[in-house]
Amino acid sequence: MIQLSSSRARIGAVLVLAGALEALVAVLLGRWHNGDAGVAAAVGVLIAVLAGAIAGRWVGVAVAAAGWAFYFVFVADDSLRALSALPAWLAAGAAAGWVAARLHVSSREVEAKYRSLKTNLPVVTYAYPPGERAAALEIGPQVEALLGYSAREWLAEPGLFDRLLHPEDRERVLAEISAAGESSEPLRLEYRMLTRDGRVVFVNDESVTVRDARGRPLYVQGYLLDASERRRTEEEKEHLRAGERAAVVEMRDKQHRLDFLAKAAIAFASSLDVDTTLRRVAQLAVRELADWILVDVLDENGDAARLVAVHTAPAPPGPGPRAEPEPEVLAVIRSGEPELSESRVSVPLVARTRSLGAITFVSTTPGRAYGTEDLALVEGFATTAALAIDVARLYQEVDERADAARVLTYVADGVFLLDMGGIVRLWNPAAEVIMGLQAQTVLARPATETIPGWEALAERIPVRRAPEDSAAAATLPVETVRGERWISISGVEFFGGTVYAFRDLTEDRRLEELKADFLSTASHELRTPLAAVYGAAQTLRRHDFALDEAGRDRFISMIVDESERLGRIVNEILLANQLELGRVDLVTGSFDPAELIERVVDAVRIHAPPRIELDVVAPDVVPAVGADRDKVRQILMNLVENAIKYSPDGGRIELGVEPADGAARFHVFDEGLGVPAEEHARIFDKFYRLDPEMTRGVGGTGLGLYICSELVERMGGQIWVESREPGGTAFFFEIPYADVAGARTARTARETAEA
Repeated sequence: MIQLSSSRARIGAVLVLAGALEALVAVLLGRWHNGDAGVAAAVGVLIAVLAGAIAGRWVGVAVAAAGWAFYFVFVADDSLRALSALPAWLAAGAAAGWVAARLHVSSREVEAKYRSLKTNLPVVTYAYPPGERAAALEIGPQVEALLGYSAREWLAEPGLFDRLLHPEDRERVLAEISAAGESSEPLRLEYRMLTRDGRVVFVNDESVTVRDARGRPLYVQGYLLDASERRRTEEEKEHLRAGERAAVVEMRDKQHRLDFLAKAAIAFASSLDVDTTLRRVAQLAVRELADWILVDVLDENGDAARLVAVHTAPAPPGPGPRAEPEPEVLAVIRSGEPELSESRVSVPLVARTRSLGAITFVSTTPGRAYGTEDLALVEGFATTAALAIDVARLYQEVDERADAARVLTYVADGVFLLDMGGIVRLWNPAAEVIMGLQAQTVLARPATETIPGWEALAERIPVRRAPEDSAAAATLPVETVRGERWISISGVEFFGGTVYAFRDLTEDRRLEELKADFLSTASHELRTPLAAVYGAAQTLRRHDFALDEAGRDRFISMIVDESERLGRIVNEILLANQLELGRVDLVTGSFDPAELIERVVDAVRIHAPPRIELDVVAPDVVPAVGADRDKVRQILMNLVENAIKYSPDGGRIELGVEPADGAARFHVFDEGLGVPAEEHARIFDKFYRLDPEMTRGVGGTGLGLYICSELVERMGGQIWVESREPGGTAFFFEIPYADVAGARTARTARETAEA
């Protein structure tokens, strides 16, 4: 109501004052300016506009009408032409009032939005004079929810900000605020403040200095944001990350222990010589888990003896363990209960509820103390060791107790038992794998019906009458569902039948055959040039046989050619050995692959048979290759010589190169004998020869393609073979371009090292 009255008073005052001004202007200008209508009209319109801007459009219209009336009477002298100014006069007053009203509404809306934004923002806004942070000019109402003090209390107590700063942060914060001074850069801080109830909250504080048009600082405004939740989240994340790191360390430690147990299990399963295996596994464990590892085993009479006592290198300081088991170890063996202390873990070796001895880990290293996890590790190791000892003893006693053969389930060799009637009574899993015969199809049936060719095999298998008898195992071929397999087999006869043990030597025999073929082939390949060199040299030495200069040159040329052939064969053998040992050094460089192919063809044409036609196919531009140029040349020479060798009837041999995906793809095509599709997977094997008997007149050591494959792989590439239609062979290999060769070669070297 008060506001409404005030508004009416303001409108009345504007009407009276503006009307008076309109009358005064009309009277004065009508008299003093000799009826200057233009000036009078302009001043009258201006007064109407001002009245409308101050009090609204209706006031503007009213003042405009009054002004025009005065103008009409005193200035225009009742001229009818003055009537035309009335609409413009009224429109100017109304327009000024309407614009003023809209601006007034807008300003109120802006002010309302500002107040709403200031009230509802999730931050505490503030303002203070430059350099006087303690004397707040304004502060948002949210400060009460944040710190427990109302905005009125903040404005009433200038030093409240300093007092609420956390004691540990107060000096730093005030120093940074002071150092910021009148800088135009925003100041960003994070610190702690104390609430009314004594809690500590983290706040983010960001402020900036507001300046006038001349750049003088007016005040500093900013905001406070509650950062406690974010800090708690970060602390929780850090706690989780710390827990994750601890879990990873723990997992790695557990994985390391599991790996040790796995290695120990593999070592125990690989040999029946328990003494040697225990000592080897103990040496593996003593590097990281103990300073001394002791293994004490009960003999047949129940007496404990120290079987293994290994230590770190160099030997730990102080006196070593006794040669005989200590009393505490004997107590563990008798009770079957483990003993744990900070420096010692002793666990019984138990198999099939029988105590076989004890294993003891001893630490003399300061700072290393055993705990429950170490006890669990030693118990797992002891379980595996006990099983290995038990299996070994049962295997040794197989001629005395037939039922002990059940433990052979875990033996890697194939084992089966035939009773006195030739019936299969035992068939272990290894026998299933090697022979391809499931136990359910073999057990309780005659061996002659279930084992292919058993009658013929049985006559050739050596059988011992007692374990101490010496009888070498026989290596024999057997037919299985997987084809022919070679096995090493022997038997032990006892009162209940015969136990046969065998192992698969197929791959070993294949390797031996390949080596034998290689030796035979190498001997043949070496003998031919040696014979030629020897014959030519002997001829040159003869005094009773006259040779002209052309004849001597022919024999000398023969010696040179055959010597080069010998050198190539020897170099192949040496290079293959170096590749196998990983001693081949590669010198990576950038070179033009097309130019290299041209040089290879030029070199081959000199010695190529007349029926061989050599062609080069290459684009005008091929990116540079990043590899060992000499080794790539050797690969091409090997492939070309291989193509010539397997083209006894002559034909066209094509060398080429083309861009591939990040690499240059070389190829060597021939029209020779070809390679059967089933041989593609083996053609790059060491010692492999497509024509081992040289039935088609093709010789070789079987190392050329193996060398090509190994060199290509070491240079980060790949090599393969395809058959051509209607005949012939296509060899391809890819070598990376110079810009990608470094990364791929590094990766290949790393993978080779890991393998």
